[in-house]
Amino acid sequence: MASKKPKTKTAAAKPAGRKTPAAKSVAAGLPPPAPGAAAAAKAKFVEGLVSRGEAVPAGQPLPAGATHEIVGKGADGAPVLKRKRFSMK
Repeated sequence: MASKKPKTKTAAAKPAGRKTPAAKSVAAGLPPPAPGAAAAAKAKFVEGLVSRGEAVPAGQPLPAGATHEIVGKGADGAPVLKRKRFSMK
């Protein structure tokens, strides 16, 4: 006797023009940031780079571990940074 092939199920056809909804991002579920929160986070980031020695004045060679150059000062007196490379640690 010859063996028969088992029947395979065929996928049900999807209705034309209907797409599955895209998954919501995690950020879409978060509350909006408080006013001034982005500016405070930026100031803390810049302060941290300078205090750790990861930012040096423009024109100086970058030592190991430095990733940013201080290219000027902003209107509020905060340093303006430019990324020069990724960490060489």
